[in-house]
Amino acid sequence: MNELYAHYDEKTGKKQRLIDHLENVANDAAQMANKIGQKDILFLIGLYHDLGKADHLFQEMMLKQTGKHVNHSSAGATYLSQRIAGILNEHEPKKEGRYKQSFIEVICYVITAHHGLYDIPIDLNECENNQMYKRLKYNLYDKEYSFQPDVVKFGGRLENEIIQKYYSSFGQLVIDSFHNFCQLWKKIESENLEENAFYLGLIVRLYLSFLKNADIKDTVNAYDIVLKSTEKEEYSRLIDKYVEKTEEKYASFTDSSSKLNQIRTEISQTILERSMKDETGIYRLNLPTGAGKTLLSMRYGFHQMKENNKKRFIYIAPYLSILEQNALEIKTLVGYEGVLEHHSNVINPSDSEEHDGFSEITKNYLIDTWDSPIVLSTMVQFFQTLFKGKSDNIRRFSQLVDSVIILDEVQALPIEVTTLFNLTMNFLKLAMNTTVVLCTATQPVYSSENLRHRLLYGNSNGGNSELIHMTMKQREIFERTEISKLREDNGEVDIQAIFEDIEAHKEQSILVILNTKKAVSNLYELASSLPRSVFHLSTNMCAQHRLDIIKTIRERIGDEPLICISTQLIEAGVDLDFDYVIRSYAGIDSIVQAAGRCNREGTKPKGYVKLVNLAQSEESLIHLPAIKKKKEITEQIIKMKQSPIAIVELNDEFFERYYSNTKAEDFDYPTEKDGPTVFNYLSKNDKEFVVHKSILKQSFKTAAHKMNLIQDESQGVLVYYDDGIGKQAIDALIEQIIEFEESYDIQILYDIKEKLKSLQPYTVNLRRGNAYEQAVTAYLDGSIRILQEDFYDAKVGIISVEFLME
Repeated sequence: MNELYAHYDEKTGKKQRLIDHLENVANDAAQMANKIGQKDILFLIGLYHDLGKADHLFQEMMLKQTGKHVNHSSAGATYLSQRIAGILNEHEPKKEGRYKQSFIEVICYVITAHHGLYDIPIDLNECENNQMYKRLKYNLYDKEYSFQPDVVKFGGRLENEIIQKYYSSFGQLVIDSFHNFCQLWKKIESENLEENAFYLGLIVRLYLSFLKNADIKDTVNAYDIVLKSTEKEEYSRLIDKYVEKTEEKYASFTDSSSKLNQIRTEISQTILERSMKDETGIYRLNLPTGAGKTLLSMRYGFHQMKENNKKRFIYIAPYLSILEQNALEIKTLVGYEGVLEHHSNVINPSDSEEHDGFSEITKNYLIDTWDSPIVLSTMVQFFQTLFKGKSDNIRRFSQLVDSVIILDEVQALPIEVTTLFNLTMNFLKLAMNTTVVLCTATQPVYSSENLRHRLLYGNSNGGNSELIHMTMKQREIFERTEISKLREDNGEVDIQAIFEDIEAHKEQSILVILNTKKAVSNLYELASSLPRSVFHLSTNMCAQHRLDIIKTIRERIGDEPLICISTQLIEAGVDLDFDYVIRSYAGIDSIVQAAGRCNREGTKPKGYVKLVNLAQSEESLIHLPAIKKKKEITEQIIKMKQSPIAIVELNDEFFERYYSNTKAEDFDYPTEKDGPTVFNYLSKNDKEFVVHKSILKQSFKTAAHKMNLIQDESQGVLVYYDDGIGKQAIDALIEQIIEFEESYDIQILYDIKEKLKSLQPYTVNLRRGNAYEQAVTAYLDGSIRILQEDFYDAKVGIISVEFLME
């Protein structure tokens, strides 16, 4: 009998037998999935995922390098779909019948999609408008393929040589797999049909993630690059180290004389007790600024890893600035061992879905598996892990199993992802044994009656949702600011009125936060006439520019009464301490965050926050509908309130009103007017399609393409900030681009990509088609865009086109 192969390296002659590859993948996928009781079904999927490679057409293509494309992803699903139904009908009771079709379809989709997501619906005009069933028939009716003589025959070999090592029969494997599926499904099953469809899609993603991780890992190992997961003993050693370092830190806090430190000690003790006994759940860590949320979340998470056998501590921040700040705190405490920091500036994943070549597989495996005890990343990367379609995104999803996930400043999530977020967090808790901690001083009310799809807070019984219950007396100790209105009648003010208020506080360091870049620019121009240091912060400045300004402010703020005028980018996670803060009306959550920049260290009896209702003529929010709606709701709430205002107490009312004033579909990630939402694509998918013969109806590929955490029509451009490093690097980049266009040397292109990663902090996002387009020079077919040097100012960043035309 001629041997069949799964992989072949033409350069070295190295081959891997197909039967070995399938057994390895089955075992590895089963081992990973065993943590959540899904061992057997992943063994089944892993064993048959590449069954199509038994077709002689594939063997000829691979060994003789014919260049012919051969579909090998459908045959295993076709084989299983023909055999599973009969076994279940014979052996399983009728009461489980409603799960059988879902079970078969999930297995079939996972196998047929293991080299790339696809949409199940096809054009309505086609008689067979179900892509999955069309793929299942592909091998049966295409005369080129040898399904019966090659594929079915090899399937019998798998039963005789592999399955009987682990199970009494193929039928027993199918029955055990079905029981895995039913067990999982009963944990998450909802009375809401849309939610059930969405959860079924997440099961698909979870199984696909297990399979792809095992498949890629074994393929890499087939080329003698042996990749192993961290051994259990090594994990235990690292977790012990993290717990020890955290406890050493708390033991070093010896000053308990002040009331503030006494309360911090009480809070930290409560967190320790909760970490020892909490079961898997979704919890809130709702604490004011200065309570030490990052350190508390580490204490909770590391002890959960030790006491509750959680495998991973994942810290997620909404913005890169917060991530870098808190990642440094975490690494300073526990060291760098076992710590992975992962964000968009340090990855360059391939777009390729077919990757049987050695170098491509190795790169895709090593870049970002998230296979580390501690993972530090951004909300953008987290949402890509949950919803995007590239191989590396999908593979990371199963790494969330058995983890503790800290979501910092969760209020920063846009309202349109609410449904996707709520249901996916429920799935993590119920299906993946993952604990989620929502960490912010301004908690959204994700369980609101105004939401159709709600977050299931708490443990398995819905209890103990709050990690810390602070008394009013305890909260009073953290109240370092007094919040009041500039005009008690809520009347509008102009930029001049704010300028006069700044002038009246000559001896204080002042932060002003306004809602638009234009308003910030106008006030900065006025304030620059004052005999004081005045700083400007907005997204018209590149990230490096903003970081340098913040660093300068931090160094000088204790020595002089300086002024900073900023958009809301400064609100969350920026560790600055001002005496006096002026905030343009915005959402209650934004006002609370702004107040966190005032008297942050509690060095004065009180810091003062002044709310101003800036006139629409000065601060037009027509292009910022979310901010506009939040501002209007805040106005309604505080209209009859007299200063000082206990703003934190208004948080829940604010979110309830915000949700009740939002259309239901706006929570589901709308993609176009009156069209399907991303939630619809990932659930019933009934807006445009009628898919016959199928329980699965999702448009997985389309949803992955349309789902972006930041809906932004802008495009990044490089800017000439910093006469030294930045300017030299951009000039060097242009020289390399010219050299590449003359030689087309692929190595130069790789160097250009590396340089672009290092230049990421020197980019600004500009809306497509705006007035700056003529000032942008495009290179490499528009993939690299550089703003002309005259358009960038060392104080305010991008300057107005009108100014240059004067």
